[in-house]
Amino acid sequence: MYYSTRHKSPQVDIKGALFKSGAPDGGIYMPLSLPVIPDAFFNNFGDMTINEIAYIIADQLFGHVLTSEAIKHIIDCAIDFEVPINPISKNISVMELFHGPTLTFKDFGSRFMARLIEHLAPSIGRSGNINVVVSTTGNTGAAVANAFAGVSNCEVFILYPPSTSTLSLQRQFTTLGGNIHAIGVQGSIDDCRRLAKQAIYDPVLNSSMIMTSANSANIFRLLPQVFYMFYGISRLISSGNSPEDIIPAIPSGNLSNLTAAIIAKRMGLKCGPILAAENANVSLTTAIKTGTFERRSAVATLAYACDKGRPTNSDRLLDLYNNNFKQSFNDIIPYTVSDLDIIRSVNTCQARYKYLLDPHSAMAYHALNKHLSDNRKGLLFATAHPAKSLATMTAITGKAIDMPLQLNAFLAGRDHSFSMSPDFRALRNFIIHVNNSPS
Repeated sequence: MYYSTRHKSPQVDIKGALFKSGAPDGGIYMPLSLPVIPDAFFNNFGDMTINEIAYIIADQLFGHVLTSEAIKHIIDCAIDFEVPINPISKNISVMELFHGPTLTFKDFGSRFMARLIEHLAPSIGRSGNINVVVSTTGNTGAAVANAFAGVSNCEVFILYPPSTSTLSLQRQFTTLGGNIHAIGVQGSIDDCRRLAKQAIYDPVLNSSMIMTSANSANIFRLLPQVFYMFYGISRLISSGNSPEDIIPAIPSGNLSNLTAAIIAKRMGLKCGPILAAENANVSLTTAIKTGTFERRSAVATLAYACDKGRPTNSDRLLDLYNNNFKQSFNDIIPYTVSDLDIIRSVNTCQARYKYLLDPHSAMAYHALNKHLSDNRKGLLFATAHPAKSLATMTAITGKAIDMPLQLNAFLAGRDHSFSMSPDFRALRNFIIHVNNSPS
């Protein structure tokens, strides 16, 4: 079962949380209980593949409602790419989470969620399409669109601001067509978020169809990130490191990876404190000092995906610490990273180790270099391929960045997007039109 972080709505089952995304009281869902993984698992997990680890964690989380066969199928379809862990220095290893189809960590959660929806859709007892609405400046929309492309009885609406998202990111969702509807909203990302939220909660749309989100507000976008938390730590333990000497370093914006790391620890994963690197928005650092998250305007930085005023998953983190985030100081070390720190870290890492970090991963690298002692090992969560920040990386390094084959293929595709004013009535009418059109 799943409960709302505001504790004013009834609990729901897996389908209630998956197909509704947000709770009626305005909260977001969390599992009612977190299973503790048996000790026997940790005796052997250093020899397991990421899919084998993901299967065991997923079975603990969902085995009471999904068969073993279904879980294995969902995992194997979702994680069909490599997750390499590369040592780049004596005491820092990088787990590359960007080898999925859209080159960011968001491929994990999006692909798992798409396969889960595909599996559970026939059992929800309602005819018609499942409608997924997402607001994005690029990475989330790309991951969700590619995960859901071709999923039967599922229509996906990607709302994005063309003026503030880059062409290379846009092309990852504007070129798909079919059940993926890329809508360039003539406004800001805040307009896109407002429209998406209105659509998900709109009584007219909800009276005749299923409306949900695939942003990290949906708990099933987040829980698969727990899988690679276990996997990364397992690899460093299998190399002879003690769990308490392993320091995970995570770029922190919307806090989904940090939340997943805390959930993993609650499920029994042992490691040192989590180093949470954030940019000038400092929501996390402030929350640890004050005990709660403040609502503020986002500040633009080189690590654009971490530019969050009040992170979505702050409500989940607060709930995990009984609404007093000061209690997190034993688990989390926040560290603020400036744009100048990012520039220096990218160039220093490339010069010393011939390894190129994107701006977000460079935040974690900088934090590790400031905090990591000689007797500890850092596990850096590299959340995106450098080419996902193409203009920024070119400006930082002064060199052209190699384009992966995936991005080149998208850039060559036909654009299926269309423009829309930031008017909810226009969006509602379009969603109704799509759902009433013959397949």
